[in-house]
Amino acid sequence: MDEIKTWQQAVDYTFKTRHTWRHGNGSEAARINCNHFTRLRGSSFPIRSIKQSLLNGVCIELEDEGKSDATINRIVSAVSTVLNHCEFDGLIESAPKFRRRKESEGRVLWYTKPEVTKLQNVSTNVFQREDLSDIIGFAAWTGMRQSEILKIRKKDIDLVANKIHVGGVPTQLTKAKNWRAIPIHNTILEMVTNRCSQSSRSDIRIFGDEWRDKDQLLRAFKKTSRLIGKDEAYVFHTLRHTYATWLAEAGVPLRSIQSLCGHRRVETTLRYAHATDTALTDAMLAI
Repeated sequence: MDEIKTWQQAVDYTFKTRHTWRHGNGSEAARINCNHFTRLRGSSFPIRSIKQSLLNGVCIELEDEGKSDATINRIVSAVSTVLNHCEFDGLIESAPKFRRRKESEGRVLWYTKPEVTKLQNVSTNVFQREDLSDIIGFAAWTGMRQSEILKIRKKDIDLVANKIHVGGVPTQLTKAKNWRAIPIHNTILEMVTNRCSQSSRSDIRIFGDEWRDKDQLLRAFKKTSRLIGKDEAYVFHTLRHTYATWLAEAGVPLRSIQSLCGHRRVETTLRYAHATDTALTDAMLAI
């Protein structure tokens, strides 16, 4: 077999050739844990880019979803197993060693407002993708998860009350009962209004038709972020961290940030207070 280059190639090879994952009782759990990484970074994510700093970001996203430290560590172990197996068989050059996660480990990354504007300009002017620019702006100014954005429908947007209902409207909540309402920021109001006016159907997805393939969105965003000088650790989910960090920098109470972002634990929200403390320290050192 030729050298493995993508995450999916590595996963497929491991499940075909690692005995315990082919026949063992833990094969189903291993697949579930591997699928978490695939869901967050995409099947075509390059193996050479899977490093500790990248995995720290994945762990933060998993915590944001409410995953326990034990679950997160099992996912890290699955990623490590795949890479170690491929290295042992000579299909990748080397497999990095990963630390198991500790509470509050990992630095929160975010974009500044000018950087988000740059991302949108690159999307429109370089890649000729106004739809990419729209979804970047929407993600940065709502803090919604990628999966939430791709599911949002016209009926979930109340232009009279100026709110976006995530997880269903108040009278029709999702099974997870994680409904929340996010005010529509003036920066994206015109774009949201225009998208809502494109169809008379209330069940139309605002972004779903353009981005049915989430891997396509992840790849397009990665290229855009790279062009403004950001490394592999900056991903689409970083836009969610951006929203929470902007709120914290503006002095919004942590409980309000927790509600707007749909964090299950206030400890997750506290990361953004710590992130802004770091930003203040960096600013002082720059004087």
